Amino acid sequence: MLLAVDAGNTNLTVGVFAGDRLVRQWRIQTDLRRSSGWYARALAGPLSRKERPDAVVYGSVVPPLDKTLERAASRAFGVKPLAVGPRSKLGLELKVRTPSQVGADRVLNAVALKHGAGGPAIAIDFGTATTFDCVDAAGDYIGGAILLGPNSAARALHEFTAKLPLVAVRKPRTAIGKDTVHCLEAGLYFGYVGMIREVLARTMAEMGGRPAVVATGGLAPLFLKDLPGVRHEPDLTLHGLRFAHDILHHG
Repeated sequence: MLLAVDAGNTNLTVGVFAGDRLVRQWRIQTDLRRSSGWYARALAGPLSRKERPDAVVYGSVVPPLDKTLERAASRAFGVKPLAVGPRSKLGLELKVRTPSQVGADRVLNAVALKHGAGGPAIAIDFGTATTFDCVDAAGDYIGGAILLGPNSAARALHEFTAKLPLVAVRKPRTAIGKDTVHCLEAGLYFGYVGMIREVLARTMAEMGGRPAVVATGGLAPLFLKDLPGVRHEPDLTLHGLRFAHDILHHG
């Protein structure tokens, strides 16, 4: 059994694999104030005795959380977790100006694309930020784009204005809003559809051919109906962690 932890700015997405099969998944809110003991309980609590892992692998974009997670995994399961990041030897080249600056989640999405969809391919990850990650025909990472995530934009509109409420990101029936909430919903949803389509179209044109396109992350299902040809891969980053563990552990 393998426990995989994708540590993001908003949530930790946790998955348990039996071989290549994801058998359990849950989320833990990212909170730097919590202790390693709290995270140990959050990691171990949902698991049955049969699901206790023999190994733990994690990728993190929250450096202040890394040591806490490592202590939590050791405390909960008695194993030293394997950290995955841009310096890990994963069998793919990071063809960008500064490879060390590529986020662990983006590296993991590239690994999952290479070993899942193959190349060329694009992953759109709807998280705190919305990221586009691209691999070429050889399966090497060639870069992408970063947008502010829809939920982050909704919070920014609320926090940096005096009167705008915080709204959930959803698809309204019309683009012309009839009240403030409706206006915010329309701007957030249709604005993001437009941004995603434009970035995707330009990315595909620059890559040439017809790369496979997959979407992952919490808000991916909301936008998929307006993104024809994009396939949903809800657990892409977790599978990237599984592939990364196999590569690093077994060579």
